[in-house]
Amino acid sequence: MSARLLPALTLSLLLLGCGQLQTPVEVDPYANGQSYPWQHTGTLAPQSLTPGTNTLQYETASFARNSWGPVERNASNGEQKAGDGTPLTLNGKMYAQGYGVHAGSELRFSLAGTGGAQCNNFTADIGIDDEVGSRGSVVLQVYGDGVKLYDSGVLTGDSATKRVNVGVVGRQELRLIVTDAGNGISFDHADWADPRLECATTAPEAGSVDTSWTAHSVAPNFIKAVLEPDLNVLVGGLFVRQPDSKRLVITNTTSGKFEVARRFADGTLDTGYGQGGRIVTDFAPGQTDNPNDSRQSYGANDALLQPDGKLVVVGTGGNQLSDFAVARYTAQGQLDTTFGQSGVVFTSLEPLKDPQPNDPAVFSTDRAQRVFLGPDGTLVVLGTYEQPTLPRIAGAIVRYTANGTLDTTLLKGLRPIGMTQVSSDATGGPLTLAVEPNGDMIFGANGRATTYVGVLVQRIRRSGLYGPSTPNFFLGPQSPHANVITDLTLQPDGTILVGGRADLGGVLPSGVLVRLNPDLSFDKTFGPDGTGQVVTAAESGGIQKILLQPDGKIVAVENTVRRFWP
Repeated sequence: MSARLLPALTLSLLLLGCGQLQTPVEVDPYANGQSYPWQHTGTLAPQSLTPGTNTLQYETASFARNSWGPVERNASNGEQKAGDGTPLTLNGKMYAQGYGVHAGSELRFSLAGTGGAQCNNFTADIGIDDEVGSRGSVVLQVYGDGVKLYDSGVLTGDSATKRVNVGVVGRQELRLIVTDAGNGISFDHADWADPRLECATTAPEAGSVDTSWTAHSVAPNFIKAVLEPDLNVLVGGLFVRQPDSKRLVITNTTSGKFEVARRFADGTLDTGYGQGGRIVTDFAPGQTDNPNDSRQSYGANDALLQPDGKLVVVGTGGNQLSDFAVARYTAQGQLDTTFGQSGVVFTSLEPLKDPQPNDPAVFSTDRAQRVFLGPDGTLVVLGTYEQPTLPRIAGAIVRYTANGTLDTTLLKGLRPIGMTQVSSDATGGPLTLAVEPNGDMIFGANGRATTYVGVLVQRIRRSGLYGPSTPNFFLGPQSPHANVITDLTLQPDGTILVGGRADLGGVLPSGVLVRLNPDLSFDKTFGPDGTGQVVTAAESGGIQKILLQPDGKIVAVENTVRRFWP
């Protein structure tokens, strides 16, 4: 493509209004409270985008605004006039191409190409230009057709350069926005360096590896993985991430007891939470700590953050450490007294257990393993219970209303008991579930390890009655080896991503990603062979978590994190 200059534009000056000015505590020699806004409006017309790599600064923005002078092409923002910037520089690296802007700014581009080209991916290096030193603070965001695809978080002059890499398949408009991070525009010189659009005549194959993204290894034995707004994957023990980037970290201490601590993104304790930054909860009231107790680790097993900022923690507790236990905390770190009994609920699964003649009086352990948020604030808790005399470990769903009472609209048979059995598994292996917007639940069942019958995905209606299911199937190529479903994720269009692991003959199991249609049939458009399945990597340890980016790309977290086209 040939380079084209931005059309000649006029510079508007916003003069300070008359009136008495107060002397600031510290005079800002640069902005001093003033702004020199600039704006250009054009039309959203097709660009010269062609198949292959397109450098964005050669394209004409359909709309542009800037809070301090014009947007600069291939230079930093500079001062009040066009062409007065310096070379684009981020952390000592100079860039020949890109846009220099000043918060608040916005650039809009059409994604319509020529010659049948359609844009698939946008990349850029971003940050605050070196010309302002360590000063300034901005947030850079990428939107596609009004959907936020990327958010850098607050960047300062001291921040490392970040890399934007987002999919734009099917999008018509790209918007690049820079905000002032809420503290004024002083020194907010931001760079979109080396911005590129990858275009092709066809969209990438669904389920294929996104080769524009570098795979990353992760520490083994992690419990949680979440996707941050800048598309980094955060992995660790039992934790949840707040929207303000603080982390609520849950740590089991002694039998049935655990601590919730709130920490800033840098790991320091937020002393404004709970008591000095922490709150300790006992899921085993009245129990004496016993170092020889094999149930020492019992306590918290999973957690989620509600939209209102309240934290829900589930695990095993009760007088015998044998019940489902659920606790909810206020956003300030206190037990939520509007939930259950002073913030905690214990539930025995005895109504699910099938009595057998001459059963000895041996208690069974009910273990709440996962928690999910359902419609209307309901909480869906998934776990297991055991009947030692059979022996058998069965899966169970228990549903609670928003105030912590059993939701008795969830039936076992025709009895309103708020819980239902979902599978039987001789191994007691991992369980997973996803809640659909109408309250129905999708459950992944693992076959018995002694028979290798494969796996099964089942829909359970909101009432607890069974809906359709897949036939038993093997993960990956059919093989008489162990298969385990480990995670389920719903895509916005109602399709279902199933992640798991399969022993395909290596030292370690391989990861397998499956996509099902809403009716639980296999999505034959997913993967290379029409089966709806993709082996993510040989001997990867298996998928532990599936994450969905706002652009639709699929992140599979194994012993390595990989990204796939939707």
